[in-house]
Amino acid sequence: MDTTPRRTALLLAALVTALAVTGCSGSGDSGRSESGGESEARAGLADAASEPADGLAAPVADDAAGDAGKVATAQQPAVIATGTVSLEAKDVARARLAVRKVVDAHQGRLGEQETTTGDEGELSTVRMVLRVPSDHFDAVVAEVERVATPTGTTTSSEDVSAEVVDVAARIRAQRKSVSRIETLLARAETIEQIVAIESQLASRQADLDALESRQQWLADQTGMSTLSVYIEQPSGRDDHQDDEADDFLSGLANGWDAFVDGARAVLVVVGFLVPWLVLLALLAVPLRLVLRRRTRGPARTA
Repeated sequence: MDTTPRRTALLLAALVTALAVTGCSGSGDSGRSESGGESEARAGLADAASEPADGLAAPVADDAAGDAGKVATAQQPAVIATGTVSLEAKDVARARLAVRKVVDAHQGRLGEQETTTGDEGELSTVRMVLRVPSDHFDAVVAEVERVATPTGTTTSSEDVSAEVVDVAARIRAQRKSVSRIETLLARAETIEQIVAIESQLASRQADLDALESRQQWLADQTGMSTLSVYIEQPSGRDDHQDDEADDFLSGLANGWDAFVDGARAVLVVVGFLVPWLVLLALLAVPLRLVLRRRTRGPARTA
């Protein structure tokens, strides 16, 4: 009996069975792998949702610290300078124009201005808030003081270099955190995951906006310094005192002139009377002798 066909059939059956077993095990392993991948994705979403809101996890904080060190090495000092200059000028309008010329010469600008007028319609006081380049701040203060009579000057400066570097590092870290949250949001599969991740995204985006606003403010304050200028007319009290002094001196001068004039008038009168007095004296002496003789004659007769 020929056994070749039988052996062939047995071999084919064994091969089919092996392939079937292999396919089943492969599909089972694939199912397990996909299930594990989905679990890992969900775990990543959960970890991202529970990550601290400041976005400064340990790896990110290390990167930010490294970046901050590099920036601090290369960046120039950031200083916020402010000052106040008080001036006195009889012509306030002219002094204000001179201050504007100084600011324009240094490529500055006028931020705010307040004015008051006197009884005759002229400017009596002016308040100006100037924004000038920080590199020209000292020069502007010196030139403004020469516009009129300075009555007081104060300046101050604050070094914010460390804050500038810190804010820049936090912004970079926060942007990375927002980017990671956006990536996880794209992989979310359920409504609960989407809501949780969107809440985290909104919070971190708000923190990023606040940091960027702070960075813009620091850049503006360190790039342009603020100088307040007050211009006013001399105070009325001093003018009154000067007027009183002038009145006293003028009165004294007038009194002296009147005294001199009176003395001159008296001398004129005396000069006019002297000849007459001499004549009267000459006439009075003989007249007196005559009167004496007359009075003595009757007395002797008696």
